[in-house]
Amino acid sequence: MSARKRTVVLISGRGSNMTALIAAASNLDYPAEIVGVISDRANAAGLGIAAARGIATK
Repeated sequence: MSARKRTVVLISGRGSNMTALIAAASNLDYPAEIVGVISDRANAAGLGIAAARGIATK
């Protein structure tokens, strides 16, 4: 297996697609590791979800 790609997810709201990506990335065979989440909205709900899972947010 090749190294997983370190990946940052961009969101602007709830982060429903981000949540699906985080779930998929929990499988070590998934080709990406979610290492950060960035939002254009400081109050985006998805930032809290990512932070609760130990993923860096901005």
